[in-house]
Amino acid sequence: MPFEYLREIAQAELPLTVDQEANIDKLRVLRAADLVSVMLPSATSETQKFARVLAITPKGRQMLSEDLERLG
Repeated sequence: MPFEYLREIAQAELPLTVDQEANIDKLRVLRAADLVSVMLPSATSETQKFARVLAITPKGRQMLSEDLERLG
């Protein structure tokens, strides 16, 4: 799930480089939901096969906070 990946990102040191295609796809979903700020490879790029997570947006941090409240 992309939201579970957001939790992983929250535990990592940013900026974070991601090179697994499945995780890059999750980042596309998270960016579309305005939960992360990320530099993604172009769909037509042959050379750049990685993404760079720059930050979790305020909206993403709010979702993480609400998730902790539900669990806690």
